Amino acid sequence: TTALLQSARDAAQEARLRAEEASAAKSNFLAVISHEIRTPMNAVISAANLLRRTKLDPAQREHVAMLTDAGDVLMGLLNDVLDFSKIEAGKMELERAAMNVRERLTALCRLWEPRAAAAGVRLVMDIADDVPATVWTDPLRFQQILFNLMSNAVKFTRDGEIRVRVQWDGARLSMAVADTGCGIPADRLPHMFNSFEQADAGTTRRYGGTGLGLSISRKLAEMMGGNLEVESREGEGSTFTLVLPVEIAETDAANAGVAEMAAGTLQGRSILAADDHEVNRRILTLLLEPHGCRLTLANNGAEAVVAARAERFDAVLMDMQMPVMDGLEAAARLREE
Repeated sequence: TTALLQSARDAAQEARLRAEEASAAKSNFLAVISHEIRTPMNAVISAANLLRRTKLDPAQREHVAMLTDAGDVLMGLLNDVLDFSKIEAGKMELERAAMNVRERLTALCRLWEPRAAAAGVRLVMDIADDVPATVWTDPLRFQQILFNLMSNAVKFTRDGEIRVRVQWDGARLSMAVADTGCGIPADRLPHMFNSFEQADAGTTRRYGGTGLGLSISRKLAEMMGGNLEVESREGEGSTFTLVLPVEIAETDAANAGVAEMAAGTLQGRSILAADDHEVNRRILTLLLEPHGCRLTLANNGAEAVVAARAERFDAVLMDMQMPVMDGLEAAARLREE
């Protein structure tokens, strides 16, 4: 009996290890594929944006707008997959920076207000008077979560209003995004934060999306020490509430970085850019040279290290994955030398 139990335990342990290896392999595969697809997609979007700056007739401008809109949607999907694979692999890292709360929320409203208005929906921002001006958090992930919540609210609301209520309890920020949309069926509500799940099977066909947005948002909220919850009634609307613990930051800490950035210029600067994709190098050239900087291009990390030995650059743009020598090793060499 003891031998049988031990054999069963060994089999279970082996099965668990195989499952963990398979999960890790899947996450790594998703990360690599997302990165490889995102590289040419960046070139497509950048080229479309450069084309938009040229003199175009109305039909050409419409075609370029279609390119940029479709590119933005594809990048959103790729970023969802990449973020999901990073979280699954335990490689998602958070940053800590001073963030102006009202400015960040107002910027999100400015982005979504025209889209809501086009659907006949009113977007309202309600920030309590005692909400601190500046807090320490990860601004990018803070924005990512709220962007997703507001995107869903606009997507699923056809009339009425979307109201973003922001409150402060002395230690935590609470952001509730409430809409008067279609709501979520009671039997689907417990599954809304599961990966690859949406309210019903036809949601992806009608509205698009991966079904990863809410799952990623909740996982990010939990990584930041908070939580993301939902209340909804079918046919009446939904309220998604994000609660995050934050520390109040001195306003000067946030303003210092902004002032420093505003004072910067690329005019006369010497920049080294290393990328193994010819199209990316061309895009970098088209984007940077109009700013009056001098650009030196390298095909890989080894070439970048050689170039940096001959000249001191004001900035180095380094791709991560390159043949001969990748960006991480090249950056380490540059720092050592």
